[in-house]
Amino acid sequence: MNLTLQTLSSTIISEILCKTNFDGIVLDTEHGCFDNEKLYSCIQVITSMSKQCFVRVTDFNERLIRMCLDAGVHGLIFSTIENVNSAEEILKYCKYPRHGGNRGMGLVRQNSWGDCVLDDHHPALIAQIETKRGVDNINKLKELGFDYFVLGPYDLSSDLGYPSEWQNEKYLLYIDRVRGIIPKEKLGIFLPTVNQVLESKNETTNYSLLISGMDTDFLRIGIGECFK
Repeated sequence: MNLTLQTLSSTIISEILCKTNFDGIVLDTEHGCFDNEKLYSCIQVITSMSKQCFVRVTDFNERLIRMCLDAGVHGLIFSTIENVNSAEEILKYCKYPRHGGNRGMGLVRQNSWGDCVLDDHHPALIAQIETKRGVDNINKLKELGFDYFVLGPYDLSSDLGYPSEWQNEKYLLYIDRVRGIIPKEKLGIFLPTVNQVLESKNETTNYSLLISGMDTDFLRIGIGECFK
């Protein structure tokens, strides 16, 4: 699955990104500028255009998680997963009681405003691994039931003390540790800039989930090309 990142809170940006060959869009509430109403509107646009819609959240914000699930997202990406306790809490909150969680049920967009009130909505729950601590705990985190694990190279390299040094031996060692534990079909990587995508082109085949490029980088490059 090939996704791209949206940080600008515009339904027009969502619509344009949906006209590309990406399988879906990740709405980024970690570094983006979404309020709840605009986030909901972008989810509506993306899903209405038959694209996969994911939202990245930066902490355990129950209100935000509930809203995204009720809006009918295809998955949630949880930034900076590092320990079992917080990960278990996140997973429990996202699942209905019949599946071991405590997610509440309402008459919402996800179930067509009550036309099909069933607890069979299973959005993909994705752990983003982007710190030394997260990698150190990857064996335990693997057992919790996340659908995917996504590596965050920028933060991981920074946490290790070598920001953006993609050929650094310690950084590569930590990447290989994750790849040795998480099978390819459950592993993804975040490559937000076009340059990083190109630099890592030979490595992308090692992952089944690729989140590549972002709206602001596409704009920066496109505008630069137009006004050379």
